[in-house]
Amino acid sequence: MYIRKWSKLLFVLLALLSKESGAKTNSKNAVVEDIADFKDFKKLIRTKTNVLVLFVAGVKEAPVELKVFREAANVVRGTGTMVLIDCLQSERKKLCKKLKVSPNSYIFKHYKDGDFHKDYDRQVSVASMVNFMRNPTGDLPWEEDPEGADVLHFDDYKSFQRHMQKDTRPMLVMFYVPWCGYCKRLKPDYSKAATELKGKPYVIAAMDVERTENAPARRAYNITGFPTILYFERGQLKSTYEGDNNKEGIISFMKDPDAAPVQKEKEADWSADPNSEIVHLTSQGFEPALKDEKSVLVMFYAPWCGHCKRMKPEYEKAALTMKERKIPGVLAALDATKEKTIAAQFNVRGYPTLKYFVHGVYKFDVNVRDAAKIIEFMQDPKEPPPPPPPEKSWEEEEGSEVLFLNEENFNTLKRKKHALVMFYAPWCGHCKKTKPEFNAAAEALKDDPRIVLAAVDCTKQQNLCKSHGVNGYPTIVYFSYLKTKADYSGGRSSKDFISYMTNPNLSASEPVHVKHKVDEL
Repeated sequence: MYIRKWSKLLFVLLALLSKESGAKTNSKNAVVEDIADFKDFKKLIRTKTNVLVLFVAGVKEAPVELKVFREAANVVRGTGTMVLIDCLQSERKKLCKKLKVSPNSYIFKHYKDGDFHKDYDRQVSVASMVNFMRNPTGDLPWEEDPEGADVLHFDDYKSFQRHMQKDTRPMLVMFYVPWCGYCKRLKPDYSKAATELKGKPYVIAAMDVERTENAPARRAYNITGFPTILYFERGQLKSTYEGDNNKEGIISFMKDPDAAPVQKEKEADWSADPNSEIVHLTSQGFEPALKDEKSVLVMFYAPWCGHCKRMKPEYEKAALTMKERKIPGVLAALDATKEKTIAAQFNVRGYPTLKYFVHGVYKFDVNVRDAAKIIEFMQDPKEPPPPPPPEKSWEEEEGSEVLFLNEENFNTLKRKKHALVMFYAPWCGHCKKTKPEFNAAAEALKDDPRIVLAAVDCTKQQNLCKSHGVNGYPTIVYFSYLKTKADYSGGRSSKDFISYMTNPNLSASEPVHVKHKVDEL
């Protein structure tokens, strides 16, 4: 009898434990839901630098939005924090009132670095929320802009390949990066062309190749400048688009891609301008023209060079001012694409290049672009100071707590529970901006033996970077004992790095980071 009672009791206890254990195991909720006090809320947004809050007037008022919110929260773990506050609950009414939030049904608000940043005003979709949380201060992604709705946006290179296999329609693809000025200027016309061609047997598409998952496209099509626009037929690359960068040019090309591009009106030859105050030089007259002049500044240019075109009116303005104010000296110009021998003689490698001569003898290069600076120089022509000595490599800098890795010592990460590795190139501008923040984070975390912030110079350790699928710089990757690997896609401030590496979830048996497949070089 006693045995039966104890067995029954044991069965109940085991069932309860199993239920509780199962609840913990299956829980995938990454949304913070226990904030009810104003002080706790302020503490949260101070310690978590990237916070999106969903305020609801009862959870039943926003079932779709809440579902999307929870799914996005699971994706951005380690990058941002998602918080749910039900303003209808009695214990949270005071908090909502204090924050001056009174949702009719729901409202999203973003908090950054301890303060309110902005209302979330993008699409209520997982992709949009994830994009926003990864870069809350960035521009609206093109694929979310209503004007670009008729452009086919490829999320990744694999979806591009799948499309190529099943859709044989003629397709124009613009490969771009969000920060590119030329890309930004072309987007409106490209979007309008897509809208006008909607319903026709053509595809107007685009791909953001700054994303790591799209790096294979850059390699496959040797994309080195932006935008690069390629034309495909029956899933095969046929040509590079060389028409006008406007709606009309794109539409005309798609309707007849084999037609020769319309010849743009030829620009007038600068040297043929009768109103020019510039002395235009040629190979034959170069030495005689300069020999008798005490002070001459020569602009070596190419007619197609955008920087030269922008400088030309400034150069003309400076020459006219010098004439009016009787400032001694001559401003001259030479078309380096025509006079290649002279350009090679003076080692001209880029445009515009400005060189200063005295009685035909070259003295030094000058770096001035606007009229005021040109005039200032010609009034008192002095050689610019020598360039600063080359920067020390990051590894040579003193005082850094960053561990620099190579093929020999990379396996030492097996002893570290939490390692954040920055794969970089010394010439990379984004790497240079990130470096001091990474240093500061390494300094702040140096006393924790479980944590290390490390770096790999990919110009020196090419095989190591290739083995870890590095396709762009900086690529930042999290490792745990070298058994767990996850891409880091959070912010690049020291606070972001510190917050990520001290996230208590990192101590869990399974990492909270979003995992991505690594593309092999």
